[in-house]
Amino acid sequence: MKRFLLLAAIVAFVTPAPAGAGEAGTKILQNRCASCHNLTGPSPQTIRELWKRDAPDLFYAGNKFQREWLVEWLQKPVRIRPAGVNYLRTINSAPAPKEGEKQKEYDVLYGPVLRPLQHLTLKPAEAEETADALMDLKAGDSFLAGMMLDNSKQVSLEEGEVLFDKVYGCLSCHQIEPNYGGFTGPEVYTAGRRLTPEFMLSYITRPKNWDSKIWMPNGNVKPADLQKIVNYLILLSKENFNAAN
Repeated sequence: MKRFLLLAAIVAFVTPAPAGAGEAGTKILQNRCASCHNLTGPSPQTIRELWKRDAPDLFYAGNKFQREWLVEWLQKPVRIRPAGVNYLRTINSAPAPKEGEKQKEYDVLYGPVLRPLQHLTLKPAEAEETADALMDLKAGDSFLAGMMLDNSKQVSLEEGEVLFDKVYGCLSCHQIEPNYGGFTGPEVYTAGRRLTPEFMLSYITRPKNWDSKIWMPNGNVKPADLQKIVNYLILLSKENFNAAN
């Protein structure tokens, strides 16, 4: 009996434990994602480096994304940037209007320049594991200090659109519904499901904290308007645009 217990103890000591979900997700990131995504930082420090970037940085993914959305998206990736990550390669200024036509407000795509989104598709268990690993990437913790959503600053969709478009001009770069808005930034009609409120508050306040050479300006948004815009984006994300298409 003593020999059996001793043998069992030795086997338990030398047999490696099965990889946990976090370790499995980290391996997926390292082996299947790191060739395109920056997992360690920093963000591009020069325009030349920014020009070469073809996939979003992920070293602050845990500060940025909502885990539930990540799990869903990793199983069924869809494009959220109408002109791609590096939009300077794919858009052009709107052409001059013909006689009697109104000038288009937004930039336009060169044409069918974007290939279908090339992104790996994960199985459900892999998506869960990878989302867990991404949630551990929180290099931007310091930029979230003091950021808290004020739920009392609610607005209607109409009021939010006025702020987003007319007051701060965000619609020139971002789409608030499919094919309505600019192409240069990611669409925002899913931002409320995709991004954490704290990240949206921080990023709108000072985007260059997160991405030092990004083209998005610091819009000097008033604190009350900032809260209203983020609440608007959360409300907007509850609209079912797929049902309308």
